[in-house]
Amino acid sequence: MAGHDDARDRATWDDGFHLPGTGLWLDARRPVALAFASDAYGDARGERIVATPETVRFLRRRRSRPSFLASPVRRSFAIGEADLMLLPAGTMPGAAQLLVRRRGTALLYLRRVLPEPVGLGEPLETPAAEAVLVDAPGGAAAACTRRAATLEAIRAWVEATLERSEIPVLLAEPLATVPVLVARLDRLGCEMRLHSTAYQSVRIHAALGLATKRAWPLSGRPRAGQLLVLPWGDPRRTVERDPATASAAALRLLGRALGPRDASAGLPRLRLAVVHDGGAPPPPDLHPDQTFLLSLAAGVPELAAHVQRTGAAEALLAPGTPAALGHILRDLGMRRVRRVGPPEQLDLTAAR
Repeated sequence: MAGHDDARDRATWDDGFHLPGTGLWLDARRPVALAFASDAYGDARGERIVATPETVRFLRRRRSRPSFLASPVRRSFAIGEADLMLLPAGTMPGAAQLLVRRRGTALLYLRRVLPEPVGLGEPLETPAAEAVLVDAPGGAAAACTRRAATLEAIRAWVEATLERSEIPVLLAEPLATVPVLVARLDRLGCEMRLHSTAYQSVRIHAALGLATKRAWPLSGRPRAGQLLVLPWGDPRRTVERDPATASAAALRLLGRALGPRDASAGLPRLRLAVVHDGGAPPPPDLHPDQTFLLSLAAGVPELAAHVQRTGAAEALLAPGTPAALGHILRDLGMRRVRRVGPPEQLDLTAAR
């Protein structure tokens, strides 16, 4: 039915993909009645949220009046005219892709996926599909691929810092990256003190299966033998919001109060490492001792390989998805690759 032009069979884009015949929006950036949340980053905005039970557990902490429709992965359910199934995305517990079957056509929607098995979520699955909707964050263009080697380098840096009786300080994205770091560094046997934002994330991961016995909230003055973990973002906001619990370590990162890194305040020397995903660079005033590139989302080549493995003949790329993805997919022989914006549409029957 390549010539089919019924508007009811077309996916549309308007601050998120909309699936025809379902009333469902995918990671909608604006308020809608029903939205699918692919992971716990909270991109989706809706009166009701469709997500995995694990993602719901994260999101409940951030929504004042939650209304969720939870479905485990690999369990089929129906909304409107479509049969849907959530499949693991590989990035973190509960992160999912959405497989949609409607009128004999299979369509796969994905946002953040991770093919390398270093995350804490279930391994990425690649179903067969006729068409793929890709709404990947722009940072995917710079995502690294040597994640296991990077995690080992971080472990070695922390261990070497502790052996010098200095205090390692890691600044990292709290939702997915910090729990991975905690899981890898737990075996060092050091005491890990986490800022409240990172600690709450680790607690939820622990309830979902993360095994760690050495992570506690950040409090008091740092001391030798500790590893401090602070959330990626603007440290100034942390200190201004809660000076009592931000601790001397956070003040140290701001270049305030503790002065130079020679332990002038009577503390052991602090060493700062920034763990970032290749997107926004670290604030220039941090002057870290070490920087590590670690992204728990697929880079462009990994995304292209994942899409190709579905066997899809068509891909629709959301605004903000790296342009390089379209180029690679075309080089790989995909017949139809389009970037969309309002009021672009994808005929879901044309791929058959």
